[in-house]
Amino acid sequence: MRTTRPVRFAIAAHACSTWGSFLNMVALGLFTLDLTGSTVQTGLFMAVRLTAGFLMGPMAGVLVARYPRRSLMITADLLSAAALVLLVVAPAGAQPVVLYGLAVVVGAGQTLWGVALRSGMPELVRPERLARANAHLVAARSTAMLLGFGTSGLVVTLLGYHTAFLLDAASYVLSALLLTRVGAWRSAAVPHSRATDRPRRPALRHALSGVAPVVLAMVAVRTLDAFGSASHNVGLPVYATLTRPDAPASFAAVFTAAWAVGSLSVSRLLARRPAPTSPAAFGFATCAMSVLFVLAFTGPAMWLLVVVVVAAGMADGYAEISYTTRLQNVEPSRRAHLFGLAGACQNAGFGIGMIISAFALEHLAPFAVIAAAHGLALAAAAAFLATRLRPPDRRPHRPVAQKVEAAP
Repeated sequence: MRTTRPVRFAIAAHACSTWGSFLNMVALGLFTLDLTGSTVQTGLFMAVRLTAGFLMGPMAGVLVARYPRRSLMITADLLSAAALVLLVVAPAGAQPVVLYGLAVVVGAGQTLWGVALRSGMPELVRPERLARANAHLVAARSTAMLLGFGTSGLVVTLLGYHTAFLLDAASYVLSALLLTRVGAWRSAAVPHSRATDRPRRPALRHALSGVAPVVLAMVAVRTLDAFGSASHNVGLPVYATLTRPDAPASFAAVFTAAWAVGSLSVSRLLARRPAPTSPAAFGFATCAMSVLFVLAFTGPAMWLLVVVVVAAGMADGYAEISYTTRLQNVEPSRRAHLFGLAGACQNAGFGIGMIISAFALEHLAPFAVIAAAHGLALAAAAAFLATRLRPPDRRPHRPVAQKVEAAP
């Protein structure tokens, strides 16, 4: 697919912002632990960041529906960059306070950015090219994640925390500059005449009204998938230490890189030759991903582990593309609110999963914790898939989706 210039700039901005996010995910976690000397404070920092993202979800839907999305995204980038610079120049005594402020700014900014971008993609590409555009987004994210994780340790070790934070701030500034090249990006706002002719409804109610039950079911499945993903993110360091006590960091790096390679591979494939991205395909991919992640923690040989995790990354990437594309096909005035709701649900699933998994790992082996968490996601995806495979006349009634007009 030959992407248009606005889409290319939006994808490039997404790559820059994502690289910065994964760089600071590692650097800020290490810095918090080094600054406070407390694992509890480190966990609290992550909790504040996730809570800010959760609370911003519904608010993001409202903001994107009322204001130009490009301006919101640029503002989020610049605020994140300013908060990082403030952390660098702040005196040592003020850094803990600035750190928690940064957690709020970055957590909320990432959610707002993601809602604005994904709900706005149908405004930049025609419907038949939407799945390909989403595949390009996943490819950019996977590449940026791989580079972010790969460079974070080197940057912190060789150049120090302050340099890492300044590089991170620069990535957000570059993202903002790239967004200025996207050009006119239509807002999802309802025209004034329509908005004043009828009573205002709460954003959440507006997001749910008229949305097909299959879409809400996909959001629920994706939330439980985030819960399962949290378990293997928390459990990986423990599992790496038990499996390779001589080199746990290298083991974890191979695991993460294999996942990113799988996600990148399937996204590049779908960007060239789109496969079906139906709700049923989403269900199959989610089931496969959960099973594969559980198998990865059964202690396979390293070569087999890489194969399994690459396959899990492919299933994860395919599920994300299918999910995003389906949500983008709801009626335009509801799209931003729905993505805001979906973002809040995923942040909640991931945050709760991290807390429960962390406590469970104090008493149980990583395999048991990850199998239980991904088992919930697998059960939800299997139930969802069973409803999709029923004969059409036996499915629950759902409203007819309105046709989405192609962007000019």
